[in-house]
Amino acid sequence: MLHDYCPNKKSKKSNQKKKIKLNQKLLISLGLVVLVLLLSFLAIKIELSKLFRLKENQRVLLVKDHQPLAILFFNADNKQLLVTDLRQRNFDLSALEKEASLSGDTEEKLIYSFLLDTAFDQSYEYPSANLDKQSLLDFFKDQKIYYFFLRDQELLWREQDYEQEINYMVKPVFDCPVALINTTGEAGLASSLSKILEKSSFSIIKKDNNAENLEQTKIIYNPEEESCTQLLKKLDKILPQSLIMADKNETLENRSAMVIYIGRDLADLYVFFVDLFHGQL
Repeated sequence: MLHDYCPNKKSKKSNQKKKIKLNQKLLISLGLVVLVLLLSFLAIKIELSKLFRLKENQRVLLVKDHQPLAILFFNADNKQLLVTDLRQRNFDLSALEKEASLSGDTEEKLIYSFLLDTAFDQSYEYPSANLDKQSLLDFFKDQKIYYFFLRDQELLWREQDYEQEINYMVKPVFDCPVALINTTGEAGLASSLSKILEKSSFSIIKKDNNAENLEQTKIIYNPEEESCTQLLKKLDKILPQSLIMADKNETLENRSAMVIYIGRDLADLYVFFVDLFHGQL
């Protein structure tokens, strides 16, 4: 007589235990995969943050239709952002649009530097009238060093109006003292440039004049002073069209490590600035 096969209770329990163990192994494996992916994501995020980390303080000017909107001081040393709101300052900058002698962004940025007594590492045309954190994040999404700086959870955010502006004291590079020599005879130019440079770590120890009347601004530096390299990088952003030369003896004659000879290129721009804003300052 044939009987239907019917597994006993012990066999059923054994199969159930095997299934439970298999499911547990699958869950553990899945958990490990998820953990590895999360750790990989965090590692990539950390590496990207390091790669795009802002390594030095920077000032950025935001402009809309030639009108300055804000100065952003990215304080990398203290993880702070200082937003100086310029929206209430109604400078008449209409002449900038018509002025054919301004050949590019460099000259226009220098005009803003004279106007605001501040050197800017970068300037951007900003499409929005809002200066809140999310608007800045949206704008700087392709400028990773600023984007990651703004995303930092420990970032201290400060705001101020232009009228109550409190400039952060930046540590001067005392190992590279700078002499300013105005070769053009244009009154007030050396003092104005000195104010701008001193806000960007330059230690100005001498201001003088001579009658050379150079066409092009010239920068002489002592190649043995390594600290001057940092300032040369800044000058490349502030005065990018200047002639740069290494000459230790000439710097020593001026008892400095760097000498900036102001030429007509800078003087003509300064005269244009004074004429443009006559009565507005």
